[in-house]
Amino acid sequence: MAVVSVVETVSLVVLLANRATVHVPQVASVLGLVHGFAYLATIATAFLLPVDTRTRLLTLVPAIGGLLALNRARRSSDTRRPEKEWRR
Repeated sequence: MAVVSVVETVSLVVLLANRATVHVPQVASVLGLVHGFAYLATIATAFLLPVDTRTRLLTLVPAIGGLLALNRARRSSDTRRPEKEWRR
């Protein structure tokens, strides 16, 4: 989910930068497809992983939803790990 989330966000940033500056239609058409695929792949990946409902719903937020869901999933997996008990 990490790679797809980053691809989604980076493709949107480049797409918007292209739109704001030179607006090359070929770049927009290719990056539009890449961003759309990455957005849907982020959602599908989150629904296939064993994460809670809020994390899955975060992926529906355009542009940064995948990164937010990834952050939440990592935090919740860290808190679920039992602490090791050290014996002396």
